[in-house]
Amino acid sequence: MAIIWRKNAFFFHTVSALFIIGLLPFFLFDKVTFLIMVKQWHHPIADVIAPYLTWLGDGLTYGFFVSMITLLGISCRKIMITIGSFGCMSIVVQLLKRFFFIHDLRPILLVPTDANLHIVDGVELLTTLSFPSGHSGTIFALVSVIQLLVKKRKKIYSIALLLLALAVAYSRMYLCQHFYTDVYVGGLIGTVASIVVYLFCIHFHSVHWLDRSAFFFIMQHVKNKFIKE
Repeated sequence: MAIIWRKNAFFFHTVSALFIIGLLPFFLFDKVTFLIMVKQWHHPIADVIAPYLTWLGDGLTYGFFVSMITLLGISCRKIMITIGSFGCMSIVVQLLKRFFFIHDLRPILLVPTDANLHIVDGVELLTTLSFPSGHSGTIFALVSVIQLLVKKRKKIYSIALLLLALAVAYSRMYLCQHFYTDVYVGGLIGTVASIVVYLFCIHFHSVHWLDRSAFFFIMQHVKNKFIKE
């Protein structure tokens, strides 16, 4: 763990600082009041961008990312880390959503009507299963996986990844789909899930095929199937 921390020191220090500072709204405001404060700012350009930006935290986008890196010849170990991070995050998020916090309602049902929340046209407003945010969990899992797997760990890349994750998480609030508590916990789950899965998968040194290209095995399977036919 110490080696991994040193290799990704800037990323870990920055994301840790973000989550620590991010605790402040929990002590200063209730979730409804804080959302109303955040939603006081809105802009036509943001109305256009937010619905597209939020899809970066969708499971389909994550699946597309996995498909792309597989075709690019990434190793089976890295594929396992990528898929495992999403799977671990999803299990935790869905357990919390559907068993422990199943009665948590979305902002549209809890914010007073006289608050005059800005609603973006064309966006379907969900009403249930608010806590935690799956989109936030997905995007934080994704950026954490990218950070852990890339070889060149420049600070500018880490900053760009974290800004992207924050933007997607914020879009969930901007679109009135989640409260701050939802996106904060979702992001935390996604980050921790990626780190745990990475640490678990990186130690399988005895399984040599894990470091072979996943694309190689796919092509071998296709080739063998073609020969049989």
